[in-house]
Amino acid sequence: MAHRTRKRLTKTELKKDPINDAIMNSVTYLQDHLKQFIIGAAVLVVLVLIFQSVTQNADRQANDASAQYYLAGQLYDMGMNSFRYGQFEMAIGQLQTARQIASNNFRTYPGRISGKRSAILAAKIGIMLSMESEVIPTLQSFIASDPGADIENSARLHLAIALENRGGENDLVNAQNLYSEILDNTDERSQLAWESYYGLSRILFRSNDYETSRQYLQSALEISRDTTDFMYYQIARLDMVTDNRD
Repeated sequence: MAHRTRKRLTKTELKKDPINDAIMNSVTYLQDHLKQFIIGAAVLVVLVLIFQSVTQNADRQANDASAQYYLAGQLYDMGMNSFRYGQFEMAIGQLQTARQIASNNFRTYPGRISGKRSAILAAKIGIMLSMESEVIPTLQSFIASDPGADIENSARLHLAIALENRGGENDLVNAQNLYSEILDNTDERSQLAWESYYGLSRILFRSNDYETSRQYLQSALEISRDTTDFMYYQIARLDMVTDNRD
């Protein structure tokens, strides 16, 4: 079979080559819009740099908030240990420093989870230091900011304790309502539930409703039998009151 010679394309046919036309059109388009391409690339580079900066800044803030919360927590633990060993002046100093660090951390990073936890820690220490007049409005504002369900329940608990400690008639009613709200919005076997049942028991005891007080105390004991000395004391008080009534 004879080999067939390939026909050479003419210049006119080459000019009409679609692939060649596409390449030439692309080169022409690039030349006409080179400035726009350069600007677009520059904008893209800037956006990437901004994104990296924001991400790095967010990570740095999260790490700093966590570090400050950890430091405040360590000082709180040190203060509690100092109390146990009878070093009261040292304990108060450590707790005050812990509270200051925690409060500053929340003010600096109110949107970070470590910042929110710092607000709760500061309130907890404030209650220990009998600073209810300062703790109560702070926690009320904190709860109003919608910090999230878990954090909000913890804030409600500390607000209830602060109101209970202040002890006005309206304070006790509000504290009782807060304890009840926590029970409606948390795991019935959780530490928050234990604290809420115990708080309700204390309030009902103060209003001389001893039977209901015992019921709430029993509910707390059903969650955990690991009782504090004060709870043992409360059980003894209830036994004494109800025995005398019999």
